[in-house]
Amino acid sequence: MVNIVNMKTISQEALSAIRHKVEAAGYKMSDVCRVAEIDQAQVSRWMSGTTEPLYGSVMRLDQAADALVSARLTVLNKAMEDAVK
Repeated sequence: MVNIVNMKTISQEALSAIRHKVEAAGYKMSDVCRVAEIDQAQVSRWMSGTTEPLYGSVMRLDQAADALVSARLTVLNKAMEDAVK
């Protein structure tokens, strides 16, 4: 039998890691929700533990977060290159 408590903990940890990743890059979870095309209110319910996200939804959030962080790094790298010239 699947341990529901462990599943909730894993989901909470994954969502927390995503939030930390995007906030460190200067984004908000609302930005991630917009890119992932997931309603921000739904993500809020997941983060509060009110409801459980599907695995695919967490993956969409993570992929959106990675895309935003990558875009930010590309812009920063370009600015650094221009500053050195």
